[in-house]
Amino acid sequence: MGDNGVMRPLLTPEEMKAADSATIKAGTPGEILMERAGRAVARTVIRLAGDRYGSRVVCVCGKGNNGGDGFVAARVLRSEGLGVRCMFVGDSDSVTGDAATHRDRFVADGGYVERFDPVPLRHSTVVIDALFGTGFRGQAEGDAKRAIEAINDCAATVVSIDVPSGVDATTGRTDGPSVKAHVTVAMAAEKVGTATGEGATRAGFVEAVDIGIEVGDASVFMLDEADVAGVLPRRGPDSHKRSAGSVGLLCGSEAMSGAAILAARGAMRMGAGYATLGVPVAIRSTIISKLPEVLTSVVTQDPHLGADALRNFKSVLDRADSLALGSGLGQGDDQRGLVQAVLREVSQPVVLDADGLNVLAGDTGPLEERSAPTVLTPHPAELARLLECPTEFVQADRLGVARKAAEYFGCVVVLKGHRSIISAPDGRAVINPAGSAELATAGTGDVLTGAIAALLAAGLDAFASAWAAAFVHGVAGSIAGERLGPAGVVAWDVAESLPAAIAAIGGAWD
Repeated sequence: MGDNGVMRPLLTPEEMKAADSATIKAGTPGEILMERAGRAVARTVIRLAGDRYGSRVVCVCGKGNNGGDGFVAARVLRSEGLGVRCMFVGDSDSVTGDAATHRDRFVADGGYVERFDPVPLRHSTVVIDALFGTGFRGQAEGDAKRAIEAINDCAATVVSIDVPSGVDATTGRTDGPSVKAHVTVAMAAEKVGTATGEGATRAGFVEAVDIGIEVGDASVFMLDEADVAGVLPRRGPDSHKRSAGSVGLLCGSEAMSGAAILAARGAMRMGAGYATLGVPVAIRSTIISKLPEVLTSVVTQDPHLGADALRNFKSVLDRADSLALGSGLGQGDDQRGLVQAVLREVSQPVVLDADGLNVLAGDTGPLEERSAPTVLTPHPAELARLLECPTEFVQADRLGVARKAAEYFGCVVVLKGHRSIISAPDGRAVINPAGSAELATAGTGDVLTGAIAALLAAGLDAFASAWAAAFVHGVAGSIAGERLGPAGVVAWDVAESLPAAIAAIGGAWD
């Protein structure tokens, strides 16, 4: 990762609680922080309502600090001339602490806290979801469940505070009903649970607001364009093909030549100066016809690659700066022997994908023993096979599982899927917001493998290579989708759009 100060931090509930406590200890009372939070929500509501007068706002409060923020927002909005109804789910007398102080202030200013009733929501302009906060776990039941369902059923614009109610702020998981927000106002920084998992689809636009809390150290970050532009290799006027990096690829089989082609194309379109594919003799002519710019080396007479391929590829590897392994490899003892040999013997950075991962299921020792830089690019089912756990376990806490896998294997892990997660062995992780449904087509993972290998060959470290390539790859998918329509994009289109994505981000040339 580059300068952590540039990246946008994502906080866990524990990190947010610690930052909140430190701010209070430094002299800012919790009551004041709650006032600032509620006012920030009120400003967002006024902007969304468009017109103070005639706008109807319903604030749905719970008994925690989120509810306290809601009481402040209701009081401020009422003073600004909006029609406000403040509803409490449960017994408002159960509120304590700073939230009780702001409930009493709202009432003292002429407001009225009523029991929750779904009917007024149907006639509202904006609904404020102040029911559950970052401490929520499990699933909403009873009156809280009915309130969430009513919020989702109304036609109003919905503003959630910190996280949509029903979303786990640590994992993004939803075990029951959860609010579908249009905007989520996050205090100090966005929470992990709205950046990943189902929470990312429930939060709408996340607006982080400054209320005077110092975020402190974070270990999870959200990528954006500036982060990637800051690390992409740049070609000066004296650049040449060797200075741009040389990628070796051991990919493909007689049955799956396309995966090898896509990985090599991804490497070249990402900016590699050289790419050399080690292939079975059966697919050499196919590679040459499709990729005239890629060198080929026949490394076996068999229809698939085995351990002998590494020996026969040694002269190429001696000049290569990185190696991509796995795309279209197939599965069997020969392929397993090749992967194990590469992990033991190759000192260059390695990107391991697809069947390169699958053949290690049940015996990941070679991964754990490897000390040279290694990037794994599994989809959830592949990671589940490596960890010998259900795919559902991976998907229930994508960030947590990816981080644990990176630490356990000592590798950078790119967990693919919506909001791909890139984790380093030291616990750092970034979430990639780029990319959408355009990438949901066969072969795009092979393109990503080649793209990561190209950045490794250019000299970026394994973590930066992985997250920068993932972001560019996502942007390339969007560019291809804009040109062709998302349903018509294929992996080749994504590879061909990589240069345009790099240019749009601001990389490539000094």
